[in-house]
Amino acid sequence: MVQHLIVPVDGSDASWRAADVAMVLARRCTTNVDIVEVVVAPDELPGVEQRLTERLGEHDTSGVDVRTKVIVAAESVAAGIAAEVEAHPEVTVVMASHGRGRSAALLGSVAEELLQLVFGPVLIVGPHCEVQGFDGPVIVTVDGSTASESVLPLAAAWGIELQTEPWIVEVAEPDLALSGDIDEAAYPARLARRLTAESGHPVQFEVLHGHNVHDEIADFAESLHASMIIASTHGRTGMNRLVTGSTAAAIVRHARCPVLLLRPPHLTAR
Repeated sequence: MVQHLIVPVDGSDASWRAADVAMVLARRCTTNVDIVEVVVAPDELPGVEQRLTERLGEHDTSGVDVRTKVIVAAESVAAGIAAEVEAHPEVTVVMASHGRGRSAALLGSVAEELLQLVFGPVLIVGPHCEVQGFDGPVIVTVDGSTASESVLPLAAAWGIELQTEPWIVEVAEPDLALSGDIDEAAYPARLARRLTAESGHPVQFEVLHGHNVHDEIADFAESLHASMIIASTHGRTGMNRLVTGSTAAAIVRHARCPVLLLRPPHLTAR
């Protein structure tokens, strides 16, 4: 499934930590990695190319086909990355949730703009993300909306790719009163049965309780030593953009594993 990983960097340690995550994932999936940096002026090329080569030598690239590339962006950093993504089939972007300078990969900035420009998945490495072996389960979040459920096939595919089980997770309000004949787990259980039948692989499910959805999901993922959390950039709130402070961005800020975000395919760039 994963044929190519693209890692945007900006010279910061945070952005290069995303490169370390990509190296581990590439070994697990037997794929290649492109480390790219975007500049806005052609005269920056020589210095950035040298810096990329030097920084790459400081990281463990053993067993991985790694290339570096400097992109001159005519419009924006995100547009430059998006053009590179479109040039490769089955690509996954791996990027930090924060960096530095004009190319800082801040949710609400480059990452948000990129998610508006591409339909492919973007694996976000948050500030508390740890470099692990991608041998734990895949957590996928749902909230009852069609948009949130649109990532379920992706979760099944990653479960197969990583040879691990997906968990479908819903967070319910702790004080939500249900009738005695209503099973609160009926919704994620139904989705798990459907995804198991469609993928031919077992899928687990869980209902969590808490007012802070991001905390519950991040804590649950940590308890299972999850490989990644998968979420849609849109849900039942109906928001037309990913904003810092939204559930998806909050999960990124709190999770100790990468968060794979995907814009539902029916949404167009705004």
